[in-house]
Amino acid sequence: MAMKHFDEIKGNFGFGLMRLPMKGVEIDYEETNKMVDAFMDAGLTYFDTAHGYLSGKSEVAFRKCVAERYARNRYIITNKLTANYFNSKEDIYKIFDLQLKACGVDYFDFYLMHAQGRVNYEKYRRCEAYETAFELKKQGKVRHVGLSFHDTADYLDKILNDYPEIEIVQIQLNYVDYLDSGVQGKQCLEVCQKHN
Repeated sequence: MAMKHFDEIKGNFGFGLMRLPMKGVEIDYEETNKMVDAFMDAGLTYFDTAHGYLSGKSEVAFRKCVAERYARNRYIITNKLTANYFNSKEDIYKIFDLQLKACGVDYFDFYLMHAQGRVNYEKYRRCEAYETAFELKKQGKVRHVGLSFHDTADYLDKILNDYPEIEIVQIQLNYVDYLDSGVQGKQCLEVCQKHN
């Protein structure tokens, strides 16, 4: 894995676009621009979105507030493939192209299989989602392939054994429930460390 790109992530914080300031049902772009500018001015670079966040408006907010206002080398963008937007491998290519356009970029730094766990993992396998993401990486449309995870540590271990090419895993990890047996933050972190 090319660690150089990981070293480009500045600071310890990411800017999540799952919740943004709203004016009724629309995103408050003026306020979001202020937030993005403060984030970037602090030397931070990592943005995270998904097609379903804010009913599809999150990616557009990224484009308007980041991609159209900052040079591509100033930020890192993660997007995700969410289960309810595809039912076949062909669907994945279509949704991916829509995501690139919505975000206003030519490639994603990180592309994650979204909210992986027992509930949806088999669908991703059946539709060859991981294989498709690895192909998109070969095409230069994705720099790193990974997953976001919401299940137990043993299931994370299974996925990482199935796909040792995975480069990044986003897990639920916070100080409050680090040792909570339901969340298994500590155990999931240990599985990630085991798989490097």
